[in-house]
Amino acid sequence: MQLTVTLIVVGLAAGYVARATWRTWAGRKSGCGSGCGSCSAAKPQPPADPPGRVGLPMAG
Repeated sequence: MQLTVTLIVVGLAAGYVARATWRTWAGRKSGCGSGCGSCSAAKPQPPADPPGRVGLPMAG
């Protein structure tokens, strides 16, 4: 019984890895790969600082 369960778990894990590998190699080659469809959309700009406030510099 334990051997059967072990073989099923190992088989599922191998199938998962094979599927992930296949999707990486044979997937669509355009866009960023997230599949959300917003790659061609303009990136939103961060909000401007309110009047009278000074933003902190970002560490790079």
